Amino acid sequence: MSDIFNKEGDTLSILFNAASQGVVICNRKGKIVAINPMAVSIFGYEGEELIGADLEALLPDSLKKSHKELRENYIKDPKTRPMGLGKEFIAQKKNGTIFYVEVSISHLQIENEFHVAAFVHDISKRKEIELQVLEQRQLLEYYADYAPAAIAMLDRDYNYLVASNRWSQTLLTKSSDIIGTNLSGTTKFKPEWYSIFDKVLKGEKSGTKLDYIQRKDNQSIWLEWEAHPWYNNNQEISGIILFAEDVTERIENESKVKQYMQELILKNRELEDFAYVSSHDLQEPLRKIRAFGDRLQRKEKDNLSEKGQDYIDRMLNSAERMQQLISDLLRFSRISSKAKPFVSIDLNKVLTDVISDLEIAINESGADLRIVKLPTIKGDETQMRQLFQNLISNAIKFRKSDQHPIISISLEKDQSKQNEISILFKDNGIGFDEKYNERIFQIFQRLEGRKYNGSGIGLAICKKIAQRHGGDITAKSEKGAGAEFTVTLRIDMEEN
Repeated sequence: MSDIFNKEGDTLSILFNAASQGVVICNRKGKIVAINPMAVSIFGYEGEELIGADLEALLPDSLKKSHKELRENYIKDPKTRPMGLGKEFIAQKKNGTIFYVEVSISHLQIENEFHVAAFVHDISKRKEIELQVLEQRQLLEYYADYAPAAIAMLDRDYNYLVASNRWSQTLLTKSSDIIGTNLSGTTKFKPEWYSIFDKVLKGEKSGTKLDYIQRKDNQSIWLEWEAHPWYNNNQEISGIILFAEDVTERIENESKVKQYMQELILKNRELEDFAYVSSHDLQEPLRKIRAFGDRLQRKEKDNLSEKGQDYIDRMLNSAERMQQLISDLLRFSRISSKAKPFVSIDLNKVLTDVISDLEIAINESGADLRIVKLPTIKGDETQMRQLFQNLISNAIKFRKSDQHPIISISLEKDQSKQNEISILFKDNGIGFDEKYNERIFQIFQRLEGRKYNGSGIGLAICKKIAQRHGGDITAKSEKGAGAEFTVTLRIDMEEN
């Protein structure tokens, strides 16, 4: 590279040329007077191309001016800077490639002239790894901060490596710099948590835990959390990652809902009992009204004026309607209060029995029933019979005057809901305006007034039965174009 070391002896020349670090020697003017093979290789040059060149030739243009000032200042006040305390620089290869080097320097006298020796170490790979680690850390911190859960990453001694803002806000009530501090010093975790952490450090996962804990500000919260081990590049467990969420509001709301549900169930039972008792007790005086009305009509009819006879007829008609309403109200209240236990029932048998019971109405109307095979479910057989009978009866009742009713009963099953079936009752009757979709399932609602017999409670009963069997009933229709009722039922419903 240069004859400068040959004058000092062959041994020094051998060490200079064999050094594993790049060595560049320049004079007071910053001219390179010697460069060893490693340095030549680091900077991508050949032979003695750099001898006599300015030291700044090894730097990108943007740094040359500032480096020259640093070099001149060093010459004025030279101090040795050993490796390990070296300074990182951005250097440039012959082909223009920019890379990182660490440089340590010392000054020396050669032939009574001041020289500077720079020991150069290529740290490109190290810087690349550092940048990757930094990017990964920044990415981890970004995800941690924007994740819906509070996240903390700990080492094996439970010192914080990463803590999201949500973690600080959830457990410490405010954001603070806790990186490097120990978990025990920032949060009042329960002692049993640490036994779980020890298991996690052995490769287990904690599973989801729910605890009522005290925060740093002494406020208690419900915390849902879980812990997972995290692994280094050698696939060794280096610590744990904690995921946590303050679920206090959810737990309190669930508790309130549960309480409201209990109160609602109690009030509903009271209301059903009241309806049952009231309806039952009303029957006896109503029977007497009808009985005495019938006697008056039979025995005293000739003694009454024409107007009086009209009054008796109206009274008996009203009493009959009242009797029907009370009977239907009793049926409605009995769905829950007098229900039978759930058993396995064959819906085909239920449908056959209902068709048999409605034989006269079916024959008189000329109804055409088109049915499919139905499954066996768990339920109340009496209520299922009531449900089927109400829907088929309605299809017959609300038929068009110039057409025989066609009633199609079909089965649908959603593959994503293995425990649920849908039974469709479709007819070609008078239909109804779909704006009344909800109203028709309300108790005592009648869209046709008194044109058709009934109290308007049948569909309300159907809905209540379907809901007791884990499902519901919906309808779609168009005025004059028939109606379709869809009954959904759970096939494995346990009585509640």
